[in-house]
Amino acid sequence: MGTPTLGDDMTAVPEDSACAAGTDRGASLPVRAADLWPGASVTGGRATEVRARPGEPCPAVPAPEPDCGSPVFAWSSSTNEELLGWTGADRVLSGFAGARVAASSDAGKGSLSVGYVSLRFRQGDSRLAVTRAHLEDAMRRCGGGRSGTLGGVTGFVASQESLVGADPVRTLLVTEPDRVVWVALDGGAWSATSTERAVRVTLERLRTS
Repeated sequence: MGTPTLGDDMTAVPEDSACAAGTDRGASLPVRAADLWPGASVTGGRATEVRARPGEPCPAVPAPEPDCGSPVFAWSSSTNEELLGWTGADRVLSGFAGARVAASSDAGKGSLSVGYVSLRFRQGDSRLAVTRAHLEDAMRRCGGGRSGTLGGVTGFVASQESLVGADPVRTLLVTEPDRVVWVALDGGAWSATSTERAVRVTLERLRTS
């Protein structure tokens, strides 16, 4: 099951390079659809992880200008390895979980999906704050970003165009001492309860992954 919030190049596992090693999380998905939507009959998901090699930082590159016509993470089609370069993070974990929860001729109405990107930094790394500011600026410029809450969690919120339905994608950026986490909810079958559970469980799983 695809998601419009993460481009295919975002979740593709890159070739190992001098500075980074990529892994398809396969069976060890950090966020499972069954945990978000217990009882859903049709589920899917994928996740990939890229880690910087010790002592071999990826070449620093300028942060990309947001492309407001491209509804993906930070409105940028950067690959995971490129994210290591322009954010300075030492690990990027990205993926999605999705489920069909209601019969509908409109795929967007009967489906739910959660996309996520977790950027982990070394403790005290000043680039975390720089990355946060860049992401918030992209969300503000392209998605009406502002301080707010999603699913009862406080952070920076924005909306994006969905590629599967009429309902907009709701996004949340949360900053913690060692990471920045972006969560995106797509689909047209959300309730307040399912929204709260999806955001809470996704953040909990990513904190321990």
